[in-house]
Amino acid sequence: MKKEIIYGLAILLIIVGGIMIATLGLKADITYSKNVRIDVYLGKTFENEDMKQIANEVFGKDRILVQKIEQYGDMVSITITQKAAENVDEKVKELNEKINAKYELENKAEDIVIVNQPKIKLSSVLLPYIAPLIVSSIIVLVYVAIRFRKMGIFKILVNYIFCIVASEAVFLSILAIARIPINRAVMPIGLIIYIVTITIVTAVKENNYHNYQEDNK
Repeated sequence: MKKEIIYGLAILLIIVGGIMIATLGLKADITYSKNVRIDVYLGKTFENEDMKQIANEVFGKDRILVQKIEQYGDMVSITITQKAAENVDEKVKELNEKINAKYELENKAEDIVIVNQPKIKLSSVLLPYIAPLIVSSIIVLVYVAIRFRKMGIFKILVNYIFCIVASEAVFLSILAIARIPINRAVMPIGLIIYIVTITIVTAVKENNYHNYQEDNK
């Protein structure tokens, strides 16, 4: 009964997630969305939290990415959404004033670099991982087909493929439904789920195979 409930919930999750992806798509992190990057040279070290607080005061508490750049950590890159970038010239002047006040500087707003960055297709982020996953999956499937052939090759392969696809589909559905932004951490998590799924399924099959051999002695 528990298995039926789990399978039912997983199927429902995949269906809802599929609808969300088809209608709204996956939510991209600010670095992959169309954004505006503002580079400010301070000439002295600073704390990211202090700079993020200033950025929030100027641009609002929308998604903001604050990064130290340059070798000596004396330059900051502030990435904001297109929405937060409305009247960007005025906001940059305010940003410069607040930074000057905080760090006792006399920088000019004209020296701040503003860069409009285009949207990056999520497919270009995901594609580099596709080929390695396909190759590794083929190797795994060939191994299990040989290892567990006595239990029925077709049944074993279908079970493995189903488990792999279902686990990744559930993961993507959760991302879509919860509107979790796609960033650099997403693919490693997806790979971890893939490895864990393969490991668990293989362990179960090994146990089943052991019982099968015992029953057929």
